[in-house]
Amino acid sequence: MIRIEGLNKFYNKNKSNELHVINDVSIELPGQGLVSFLGASGSGKTTLLNVIGGLDKATGTLTYDSFEMKKYDMQRIDKYRNEHFGYVFQSYNLLLNETVYDNLKIALSLIDIVDAQEVDSRIEYALTSVGMYKYRKKKASQLSGGQQQRVAIARALVKHCKVIIADEPTGNLDSANAVEVMNILKSISKKTLVLLVTHNESLANFYSDYIYRIEDGRIVDKRQNDGSGLLDTANDNVIYLKDMTLSETVSDTASVKLYSDGDSSIELEIVERNNTFYIRSNKNIKIVENSNIKLVNDHYRPAQKQGADSYDYDDSFFNNEKRKRNFFSDAAASLKRSFHSFITPTKKVRTIYISLILIGVLFAICSISIANATKVSTDTICSDDAYMTLYDPMFSYGVYDDGGVLKESLKNGEISSAQMILYRYTTFIKKLNFVEEKRYGQSYYQLYYNSEVNDLVCGREPKKDEIAISRGVADEVIRHLGGYLDSYEDLFDLMIDMGEAQLVGIVDNPGRMVYVSEAEYVEYIDYYAYYDDNYFRFYDYEKKYDSYEVVAGRDLTDADKGTGNILISADYSGAENLIGQQISEGIVVGVYRLKSLKGDPKEVIVNASPGMKNDGEYRFSYDTEDYVIVEGKAPEKETECLISMYSTLKVGDKLDGYDIVGRYNASTRALDSGALLSTSALSVSKYSTMVFVVEDEDAFAERVNGIYDVKSMYDAQYEVLKSDNDRRMAVFSVLGVVCLISASVLVFFLMRSKMVNDIYSIGVYRSLGSDKNKIYSKYFFDTFVMVTFTALISYVAVNFVYITAIESINDYFSTELFSRSLTFPILGVVILYLVNIVFGLLPIFTLLRKTPSEILAKYDI
Repeated sequence: MIRIEGLNKFYNKNKSNELHVINDVSIELPGQGLVSFLGASGSGKTTLLNVIGGLDKATGTLTYDSFEMKKYDMQRIDKYRNEHFGYVFQSYNLLLNETVYDNLKIALSLIDIVDAQEVDSRIEYALTSVGMYKYRKKKASQLSGGQQQRVAIARALVKHCKVIIADEPTGNLDSANAVEVMNILKSISKKTLVLLVTHNESLANFYSDYIYRIEDGRIVDKRQNDGSGLLDTANDNVIYLKDMTLSETVSDTASVKLYSDGDSSIELEIVERNNTFYIRSNKNIKIVENSNIKLVNDHYRPAQKQGADSYDYDDSFFNNEKRKRNFFSDAAASLKRSFHSFITPTKKVRTIYISLILIGVLFAICSISIANATKVSTDTICSDDAYMTLYDPMFSYGVYDDGGVLKESLKNGEISSAQMILYRYTTFIKKLNFVEEKRYGQSYYQLYYNSEVNDLVCGREPKKDEIAISRGVADEVIRHLGGYLDSYEDLFDLMIDMGEAQLVGIVDNPGRMVYVSEAEYVEYIDYYAYYDDNYFRFYDYEKKYDSYEVVAGRDLTDADKGTGNILISADYSGAENLIGQQISEGIVVGVYRLKSLKGDPKEVIVNASPGMKNDGEYRFSYDTEDYVIVEGKAPEKETECLISMYSTLKVGDKLDGYDIVGRYNASTRALDSGALLSTSALSVSKYSTMVFVVEDEDAFAERVNGIYDVKSMYDAQYEVLKSDNDRRMAVFSVLGVVCLISASVLVFFLMRSKMVNDIYSIGVYRSLGSDKNKIYSKYFFDTFVMVTFTALISYVAVNFVYITAIESINDYFSTELFSRSLTFPILGVVILYLVNIVFGLLPIFTLLRKTPSEILAKYDI
């Protein structure tokens, strides 16, 4: 039993063209029988039937036995109508490319009746009942209109429904087929409720048990119908010969029969020639075979009540046991169908596939680049975080002129300082009982002097010809040895190829650092700091301070000035044999030896103006061993310095805030530098980056507050690397988003095109009560397969090549140059699927928000 209370439905509600298509309808329908709804076109009868059948929504209360629905809930009503409602549509709504058998089988699958024997039994009985079993293997498109409507009825019967909705089931049929269809529906109504919408009042009066008349959305009349005994089924296209007057003329050569429905006469002239008859008459003549007239040699008989009673439909043998669907088998079947659809594309679709493959390649590159950009490789940082430097707060770059801040801080003991240079070394791995020699690689490292190496993990501080390395370097060496070393101490057996220096300590620092002794440090400064190979000593200054003696040939005199005559060092190979000879520096007139210094074999004394009369750009430590004081005294404070004996400054003057207390003579490199300063003040030069160690944090912070930012060298390099990574990440993130948008647009329009092509089938499935999730799953798997075998497969291929290659690349460069993490590649797979599947399902999601009747009406199925 169906009870309807206060049912209302509007189109364009609260607008000027508002239409109240169902107007406060309340009715109660029986559990069985044939109920007809009569009314003019547009009266609302079809809409009412759609609402009752769950195909459309309205406000009000609908009660089906114990199932009550006060508010339209598509999911609930879909489930109920799928199980309990059958539909017979005026336009049949069969799947035309499927066979008759499969159309019924699909209807059963929607209610989870999938047992093969039960399916066969139901289909055979339903088709037999409507006289269509012999057509079960034909496609629906091959049937006539009457045959298709019978199949549609069978599709409703096969489900064992409580209610059958029939909307103008005879609208497209001739009278004979209409009677046959109505006879079947009448027979069915003995055990179930048949709701019929029709314009044909004679059919309604003949077959109905109850008749409701509708006008402007209202029930204006309702009555129980006894039905008339006869139904006029006369058809103007059918002529019943026995109901007409017969006149017959017979001769030896012709027999003419004239059937007429009244007094009539005709004049005929019949001519026969070559077995062909030619007719001329005084009346219009039509050839029966060329018309739609059917001649029946019988009397016309109207349909009688007992005709409907001759159909007997008994579905009591149906086994209603439903089998729980196997998700995995259904998914496998859906995947198989989607894959078959994927491999048979049109030319246009194939172009889209190629575009998606290329997008997958670009997205993989973006994913790899973003993965690398998220990790700042500290292996490339060559700074000790104990050392600080100044940065301009406005422009965030290193300060090259401290404006006196560091000088004052040095004087007041707020900071101490150490110079930083680059040094390249190669490590050769040699270990006791380890025959193979394995090269560790080459890299540039920053070399630090640290007078007190703090935080030793193991070992001791380095002395002359010894080094300590940071924990970061030690860990890297151990990793590359592949398990041959058991501890840091084992590293001390290794030979480091940097002047045969011996490894004696491991410093607790994660950077890539090499630590040397003060003496070693000063020696490297002396060797690397000056970029010009200048070995010229100047006669005037050397003579003034009596720094040399002539051991062969003659000395220079004032007369040699500007002549190119030179003295060469006694350490020069074969020096005495070169007297009187021309060499690249000039003509050798004598050989000299420095009195207080170790000479350099390449040094020469010339009688010319000094090549350097300023005080130089470089500052060497006065702690170096290879210099002598020729005037004044040795510095006693960090604020005091020595100047070169070539300098134009004088003892007692100031040099960049330092007190000059003496002059020195040294190797030409140190001499040409212009000044010797304290080791801790080495970085205080307006042409060098300031590097220092903070001793008094509070006092130093107060001094630089508001003037400079202070960062550790480690943090400064880390920020530079991170900033570069952030820029790369931003660029590739934008490119990745563009790739996703491009892919999703292509997928969206492709799936929308597929949906439009399938719109008829979708409408049929929804009208039959198919769960929306079943339709969603089809388009989900279509999108899944398409994305998998286009964008995803190219994405995975590029990542596979990358991941396979990075091990070798990282080993070659002896560093974690590229990320090995699988997090981003996997995340990329998830994002690629998620975005494209969402956009692939968007068209069908939008469509299925509509009610079944809205889909049928909108797309005119």
